[in-house]
Amino acid sequence: MNRKSYLLFIGLLLLSFESMAQEGKYFGQTEIGILYGRSAEQWDGNHEERTDLTLLTFHGMKISRSHVVGFSVGLDQYDGVPILPFAFGYRGFLGKEGKPKIFGGVDLGYGSAMLEKREENEWSKSWYRGGLMFSPSVGFSFPALKGNSALSLSLAYKRQDISYFQGFLTGPGAQTIVSDQLPPGFSSLSKTENLYRSFVFRAGLMF
Repeated sequence: MNRKSYLLFIGLLLLSFESMAQEGKYFGQTEIGILYGRSAEQWDGNHEERTDLTLLTFHGMKISRSHVVGFSVGLDQYDGVPILPFAFGYRGFLGKEGKPKIFGGVDLGYGSAMLEKREENEWSKSWYRGGLMFSPSVGFSFPALKGNSALSLSLAYKRQDISYFQGFLTGPGAQTIVSDQLPPGFSSLSKTENLYRSFVFRAGLMF
């Protein structure tokens, strides 16, 4: 799915959620926080600790008073690489209306690296590709004094796959060897797979 398809899909979702909001079935959650974990493996095999930014917005439909299903988008940083997570999600609540509640949730989807710029010159190309994202969460919501909004504090675990590709191009006049293992125009291509595991601390609003 390309960038235009992503934007069109999100636009259609937002229109459907606007219709649900008019019927009182809409649920929204927007949070900002930090990702804490280990960086990708260094050349010497060691890892460094990292603290990165994370943003999340969840838009869903209430299927009952305590259960919500929906779709989330966001922005995460991993060692300076921006990842856009797109996921289907669930939120469940335990507690009385108008009182603080405990909630749990889970998001499963794909983290896209489409915001990361490809590096390219006459000799080589390099780029990042996202992968599977999985994130269970738990937290507390505290209702506002007026209105239907609530303050949320949450703790989550996030698993994100990211791959880094670096390829060298066939030089002008060089003989090209056709191979099923290499894209056209490449003389070599390497792939480094990184699995990021993070603890996530977030705060925001529910409405």
